[in-house]
Amino acid sequence: MNTTSPQKGKKRGSRGLSLKYKEPDLLKNAEDILRKAEEKGFYVGDSLDIERLVSTIDDIVVLYEDMDGGKSGSLYQKDGKWIITINNKHHKNRQRFTLAHELGHYILHKEKNATFEDTAFFRGGQMDAIEYAANSFAATILMPEEKLKGLIDSGIRSVSLLANKFNISTSALKYRLEELGYKIK
Repeated sequence: MNTTSPQKGKKRGSRGLSLKYKEPDLLKNAEDILRKAEEKGFYVGDSLDIERLVSTIDDIVVLYEDMDGGKSGSLYQKDGKWIITINNKHHKNRQRFTLAHELGHYILHKEKNATFEDTAFFRGGQMDAIEYAANSFAATILMPEEKLKGLIDSGIRSVSLLANKFNISTSALKYRLEELGYKIK
């Protein structure tokens, strides 16, 4: 599969949803995270060490557990800490996206004091605005636009090669490319 550059004037990432957390807020939070990650050296090549990044947040505990069926992860509060659970049966790349997704819930939605339970992503179902925002946040920090564009501009057009560079699934990469307005061939 190949990619082509985004079309000029095409609206990015709206998917027709009315988000409570509009794109500028989401991007500001993601940019703050990316800046911290760069400063702390949390990149291995083009890949963000999401586990290391999350470990720097004092009130988050990450647990890898056996989970039922299609459950990918969850975020909930217990004894003053935020607990992120990740399905240890899933592929490492999927676990990375789930961790970034749950971090997105923590950053964007923690004031709701809610429990977030997430099933498999990118399987073509309906997503509400909160899940869309968490997915967009995860895609933005794991596949920053500048890094992705740089790799594409350097001649890497294969979805699988690009996904390998970021240690994410091809489904997650396709989601991000589409969000940025790239055409996938």
